[in-house]
Amino acid sequence: MSLTSAGNNSNQQRNTGDSPEQFDYIVLGAGCSGLSLVARIIQSGHFKQKKILLIDKSPKKGNDKTWCFWDAGNLEASWKDAGIVHHQWTKLWLKHPAENLLLNIAPYSYKMIRSEDFYRHCFNMIRSASNVQIHFAEITGTDPDKGTVTTTGGVFSAPCIFSSVLLDMPRLKSTDLYLLQHFKGWWIETDYDAFDPEQADLMNFCTPQNHGCTFVYVLPVSKRRALIEYTLFTEEIITDEEYDAGLRDFISIQLKISGYKITDVEKGVIPMTNFEFLQQQGKVFFIGTAGGQTKASSGYTFSFIQKQSEAIVNSMIKSGVPVLNKQPARFHFYDTVLLKVLHERKIAGADVFYSMFKKNKTTSLLRFLDNESNLFEELAIMNTTKKRIFIPAAIKALQKK
Repeated sequence: MSLTSAGNNSNQQRNTGDSPEQFDYIVLGAGCSGLSLVARIIQSGHFKQKKILLIDKSPKKGNDKTWCFWDAGNLEASWKDAGIVHHQWTKLWLKHPAENLLLNIAPYSYKMIRSEDFYRHCFNMIRSASNVQIHFAEITGTDPDKGTVTTTGGVFSAPCIFSSVLLDMPRLKSTDLYLLQHFKGWWIETDYDAFDPEQADLMNFCTPQNHGCTFVYVLPVSKRRALIEYTLFTEEIITDEEYDAGLRDFISIQLKISGYKITDVEKGVIPMTNFEFLQQQGKVFFIGTAGGQTKASSGYTFSFIQKQSEAIVNSMIKSGVPVLNKQPARFHFYDTVLLKVLHERKIAGADVFYSMFKKNKTTSLLRFLDNESNLFEELAIMNTTKKRIFIPAAIKALQKK
């Protein structure tokens, strides 16, 4: 195995002896959270004298993910001039068998980043930083107390390790809820103009709900090209054949499109859980999904990763010590209640989200889902829920504490 010196792209054989190679910071995982943190460290300009190592099992290539998020400009500013926003929409729809809701999201816009563009931008930035090195190898062991990482290509040490990789599998308590947001998406190209690239379906529930809460994202980037993503919030994943059937039926029945070709396929599983992830273990600080940065009740992660990365870097600049941005406890409670409602299925998930968006101001809901709402907004949102369903769920969530 070899390590790439990012500044000059040279390859060096690693020392696999007993004495680990020393770094100031080690980042485990070159996915969204690891790359976001390293990129922000570089952008800050405050760590040029620090020796940084990024470890992943293999280089990131191609478009294996698409991230979407709503933003009023503050998140995009952190990637200023990056040119990685693939598309954005100012008109969003929530579609339900009862009614189609056009959502007023101003001053937000809904933005899409394709992972291949994100990877390219971050790795270009890393390769321009002479103090950052990249090591591609399997991680075979981590000692949080000693601050060491063992890989198939060497042993490394740092007083501060940031990990987007869980060192141990979560041990759920009987009161912990664990749903999965799982999806399969087709990038399709049509033979004719079939889409309005100015509008997207944030949640389209006009699809059978046999498995539980099921909806489709429709994200057009041109008149003839779109990402159609079949998504479920359930305890179990389904078969590839079931995803494909759901996509085919939705495209033909709801979109009424017959002539198209599939150009790319995406598939993923995101945990939706009120399990309280460990923030720190010895010299290891957990980031991304491993650090609880996936919103439990929605699965959105990208924005939370950016806010966490900013908080870590700002704290290191100020005090030299990383501080992870722990979300206010009340948002964990809200997530637990909604997960409980979705888990018990006493009301259809489609009806829950339809009611929330119909009865509340969209921007208030988006702030709520970003954990940035105020108590007044939160009380107003709670007042629009079906109390006979949500109050018992809230009582159970309080009993969990």
